[in-house]
Amino acid sequence: MTSTKLTEQQLSALRPLERELRAAVRSASPERAIEIATRIQGLFSNDRRHHRLLRAKLWAFEACLDANRITYAQNGFVGVRKLAGKTTRLYLEASSLLAVCYLREKKTGEAKRLIREVISNINNIQSDRTRHQFQKRLVERIEEECILTELIGRDEGVLEPEEIQAKAVFLLQRNSDAEIFKLIGNSVPVAGIELLKDVRNYSINQLPPPDRKLLPSPEKAEAPQKIGKITFALLRRIAWKTFCDPESSIYKLWSKRVPKIFNEGYFSAAIVTTMGDFRMGLPMLASGIVALIMKYSAEEFCEMSKPKGLMIAREDNKT
Repeated sequence: MTSTKLTEQQLSALRPLERELRAAVRSASPERAIEIATRIQGLFSNDRRHHRLLRAKLWAFEACLDANRITYAQNGFVGVRKLAGKTTRLYLEASSLLAVCYLREKKTGEAKRLIREVISNINNIQSDRTRHQFQKRLVERIEEECILTELIGRDEGVLEPEEIQAKAVFLLQRNSDAEIFKLIGNSVPVAGIELLKDVRNYSINQLPPPDRKLLPSPEKAEAPQKIGKITFALLRRIAWKTFCDPESSIYKLWSKRVPKIFNEGYFSAAIVTTMGDFRMGLPMLASGIVALIMKYSAEEFCEMSKPKGLMIAREDNKT
């Protein structure tokens, strides 16, 4: 895909908008991201296929996906795929994110085919470092989404914040991290583990042999403790905005280490809000997640849990 060379005037207008867009995505502000991407589009009135414009749109659509605005994000990813060159990283990123949308909609067959297409063409990313970054993020995200899609809509009981908090405190007092991860893993519906196995066998195992060796064996990948760690990672990601908004009551108290934050159900109320947004009715899972979160300071948790996204920015130096 060849793009028109931008003038210095265009670049001077574009660069600050791109920085604002990345900041909006990092702060999980999809409306702001859409607004900035629209302003960027105004700089490309004669070139709707320019890679800088398509990348800006993709950032904004990924922010919408992270906010669970599936239909809007899906339409955006389809549009970017139509305009991006099929041999580009942009096309692979848009395809991967579209596959996530299909998983959320339980369109497993379409998701598997897209993931397999992406992995079959992953060597189109010429930089070894960037290819390995993208590959690692893709595998981790798909694993999380396979679990998430089977948690959505699952109802095994009412989420009562007081009960969840009490159980979380009990777990903290009586159980190790490994035992809590195992409990979380055992709370995941069997359908989620089966979907993970299905997608891995059909799609992820198409990775080149040297890269496939880096994946855990099926026995380890499906062990309750491993499933628990994947589940904790995905719930941290979708709960980040709720727990880490600097203006929220929980963050203000947590960051100042005010004792009542641990005694009055703030953590359980926040996880109930997050799980309610995704229609998850799994009380034991909620208690396990709360128990693990309470082990961290606000700064540690919010830095660790900040959504990374599938897309790779130029400034990303870590996997």
